[in-house]
Amino acid sequence: MGKLIAVTMGDPAGVGGEVTLKALASFAKAEASRYVIVGDFDYLVQMAKLFRIKISLTQIQKAEDARFLKGQVGVLDLGGAEKVEMGKVSAACGTAAVDYIYEASKLALAGKVKAIVTAPINKEAIHKAGCVFPGHTELLAHLSKTKTFAMMMVGGPYKIVLQSIHVALKDSVRYVTPTLVAEKLELTQKSLRQWFGIKQPRIAVAGVNPHAGENGAFGKEEIKILKPVIAKFQRKGWKVSGPHPPDTLYYWAAAGMYDAVLCMNHDQGLIPFKLVAFENGVNMTLGLPYVRTSPDHGTAFDIAGKGIARPQSMIAALKLADKLV
Repeated sequence: MGKLIAVTMGDPAGVGGEVTLKALASFAKAEASRYVIVGDFDYLVQMAKLFRIKISLTQIQKAEDARFLKGQVGVLDLGGAEKVEMGKVSAACGTAAVDYIYEASKLALAGKVKAIVTAPINKEAIHKAGCVFPGHTELLAHLSKTKTFAMMMVGGPYKIVLQSIHVALKDSVRYVTPTLVAEKLELTQKSLRQWFGIKQPRIAVAGVNPHAGENGAFGKEEIKILKPVIAKFQRKGWKVSGPHPPDTLYYWAAAGMYDAVLCMNHDQGLIPFKLVAFENGVNMTLGLPYVRTSPDHGTAFDIAGKGIARPQSMIAALKLADKLV
């Protein structure tokens, strides 16, 4: 038995349980047994029957018990919401989703699993449950006492790192400071070497403004902040370039000119990414002391409970976690 990987079930009212079961059912049985679902055993059994997903689930008391399973997927049963209305936001489902994350984090920090794959949660639901964090990334960083972290989107030709994540666009520029940009570049460089085996990563930095500011005509961030930081790393011998005009950068990145792109705000990176990797994109958290991946979609409340959710992104997230560990 190889290294174990925990999979959190996500919000019970969303598609997390469905895509997790469908994804694991697509694997060879011996391969699927390496994954431990942290969630609600009765709910998952019911879901498998309802959607006729051919998978053998076994309730386990502790994650290590999964090592002795053959052809079965272990479920570390934490229970769930007493009543689940598919596609509906509720504090009870938010509480369950957060409980699964806490347990998976404990397992990873104790070394009992080598990676976490997280099914989608609903931000409104976890806030109703009293969780103050915007999402998985910030919560997992808090639980592991990780100070410097970043979201990397992996899929198609892209590895895209976000300078700011879930903040209003007008506030995102506040995250473009010499210190914070340098932190993200250092983390990107380290992660590409550590996890992807790229000895001298080629990292492109996107500009903040249209045309990367056009020599200061459309903004000064490129001149005052980005260029000096990039120059500092270039003097160290790093293959960092930019700031590049965002409207052309992703074309060249897709052509293979760069190993990763550091973009300046959420949509600047996510729009081109989802254009080419909507079905099989993966969200990876950099900086944690363990591997964490997630499908690049939400709880999909509009189709939850209908049995039509597609598992491609979850399959990609599971496979990337396995490859990295």
